[in-house]
Amino acid sequence: MKAHAWMLLGATALALGLTACEEKKSGFVVGQPKAADCDLSLDKLAGTEWVMLKAIDADTEKPDPSARAKFYMEDGQYKLKYNVASVSDMYTYNCKVNEAGDELTCKEEPKVKDWCQAFVAGGKETCTYEDIKKIDPDVTQAQFDEGWKKAQEVINRFKDDPEKWKKFVFQNNNLGNKLQGLFYAKIDKRHCWLRVTDNYMTIYNGKRVEDSNPVGTNPFVKNDQGELLWEHCENREDLIARPEADYPKDPDRIGHMAHYQPGQEFHVWYLAKDGREYKEGCDNSFDVWINAKPYKKGLKPEIVENKRKKELRWHVALKFDEPSATPQGETITFVRHTTCDGKTETAVSCAAVRIE
Repeated sequence: MKAHAWMLLGATALALGLTACEEKKSGFVVGQPKAADCDLSLDKLAGTEWVMLKAIDADTEKPDPSARAKFYMEDGQYKLKYNVASVSDMYTYNCKVNEAGDELTCKEEPKVKDWCQAFVAGGKETCTYEDIKKIDPDVTQAQFDEGWKKAQEVINRFKDDPEKWKKFVFQNNNLGNKLQGLFYAKIDKRHCWLRVTDNYMTIYNGKRVEDSNPVGTNPFVKNDQGELLWEHCENREDLIARPEADYPKDPDRIGHMAHYQPGQEFHVWYLAKDGREYKEGCDNSFDVWINAKPYKKGLKPEIVENKRKKELRWHVALKFDEPSATPQGETITFVRHTTCDGKTETAVSCAAVRIE
């Protein structure tokens, strides 16, 4: 296992990638339409992108893409991609507008297994379909049966060992156990923007509890920041930054270096074995994103001969002229595309560095 920088840069900031935001009612945004010109409708947001309006001081606010939301339709379902202000995660929610038409509720897919584990850890003897339906009336009997079966398999591994059971209870019955992301939006007609509340649901002592994520309640405005990244980072281990320009002699053992000085060049490599494999007839390319914005797109990995076989080398050289402005540092993301026989697979890897 490679030593990686996500822990080095601060476990809380990077593992969760969250930035707390205070709600500010003052401020002015140039170019916002008058109330009479606002044609926003909660059921017609598909195809639009939104970023949080962050309060800089008592009189100034500016769009901040570190918290961003994108609405779309998929198979007839109204959906949302939302990052909860994470530097690397992107979550998918299902959305519905209430009957009055004045509030949009978006929620993650139900995690019945985790919910049942939380009920039992909180003191209930069993988990029932009625318990789950009270949390989410859209859960089907089939979803419940599958989730409860998987939960029982986990519970049975812990219940007969007092020490293991204590750990199980602690992990599954605490207020920080985020079991479902919730996103509420209303239209602020006066400013013609969305008023978003970012919450999560957990189950504590057998009862449903809803609490706020650090984004809290804030205005979101239409994205005017250009193209933004909407991919979820699946791999945080194999994208490695190094000061050396040469390909690592032992790519399986090389460690990630997280800290660099302003103006210092460093080299980022994707080193997982699956990424090194060259397949004849397949086309490979990758896009590099920095802090959720495009840096270079359509790059080609180098093809090299290594021990009588061909390998792929995914690499980019980077440098930053200024120190990092946030504790999270700079988030580098590779989005790799491999097309074989007309079928394209995409994989996403990320790493963090801090310039200081």
